[in-house]
Amino acid sequence: MAIKKEKVIGDVLKDTLKKLISPSRPSEEGVLLLWGAAAGCDAAKHSKPVAIKKSELLVNVDSSSWLYELTLRKKETLKGLEGKFGKKVIKNIRFRIGEIS
Repeated sequence: MAIKKEKVIGDVLKDTLKKLISPSRPSEEGVLLLWGAAAGCDAAKHSKPVAIKKSELLVNVDSSSWLYELTLRKKETLKGLEGKFGKKVIKNIRFRIGEIS
């Protein structure tokens, strides 16, 4: 009979977050977790990252005014993401109007 090693829930969460936020290949879940910090709290309420394709992050936005605002903040947001994932991981952000719920 094999003995199972029990882990504390905090250790499980820490290990899971490390996998989600891996600098070599961020998952969409990892980007979702860090989107608020990179884009800002107000912007995060009106936008949602939906995909990463070929180093480009696709973000849905709920209105044309937020589309414009986030486009103006694109360089700043990319720098915030570079700090979390590295320069080579996400090279561009593309915003579009779409579902954020």
